[in-house]
Amino acid sequence: MIVDRLKYYRAQLEYTNGGGVKKLSKYLIIDYGMYINHKKIYRICRDKNLLLFREHDSRSRPKKKRCGYHDVTRPTQLWQFDLKYIWIHGENRWCFILAFIDVFSKKVINYFVGQSIKSGDLIFTLNQALMKENITTEHGLIIRSDNGSQMSSNKFHFYLKRLEQKLKHEFIPPRTPNRNAYIESFFSILEAELIVPKYFFTYADVYSSVTRFIEFYNNRRIHGSIGYKSPKQFLEDHTNGLIPAIRISA
Repeated sequence: MIVDRLKYYRAQLEYTNGGGVKKLSKYLIIDYGMYINHKKIYRICRDKNLLLFREHDSRSRPKKKRCGYHDVTRPTQLWQFDLKYIWIHGENRWCFILAFIDVFSKKVINYFVGQSIKSGDLIFTLNQALMKENITTEHGLIIRSDNGSQMSSNKFHFYLKRLEQKLKHEFIPPRTPNRNAYIESFFSILEAELIVPKYFFTYADVYSSVTRFIEFYNNRRIHGSIGYKSPKQFLEDHTNGLIPAIRISA
């Protein structure tokens, strides 16, 4: 019971990297009327890998799991993610977009546009994506990325350790962007259809333009690889049994 409550806290965005053992003991009192010594809470969190991550964590640097080839036959089986620079002409500086794409449906699951992107922004974006798609252990979700600093950070690694029953993270080998082809393809579309033709005056201009484009991309833009349907229509047809069995090697 105690372990379940503590795991529930750590699964919530507000407690992912906030709330030490003393605070958790107080939350247990407030929320559940459970009076438990904070030293016991510490031992449980230590044994279940629920302690807060610290920048100078003494734990060894995580090992990267290299990606294999998967037969993707359904949505929410394999997501790819990456980030891209966008130049703000009117402010003479860069901003960034981080995006997660579903390999099966080509749907952009979630994204983040920021003046910088840190590991905390990556955690926030993924956490929101998991909640939006109601991801559970039954999905067997795999997320795939390159070896960028945000993806390789200890902070992101230890966040994922708490979700290891729900998803697995794998890395493409260095200098092999083709292994992340679906997110690269989306960024190529974004580049050709939005970034190159448009002059961005401000960061707010970038944010609103990207938001509008992704809304169009998911709901109306047709894709030859999924039968000239939008990701939304493709997913609806798949749910209704109107799509023949498809196997994508990725």
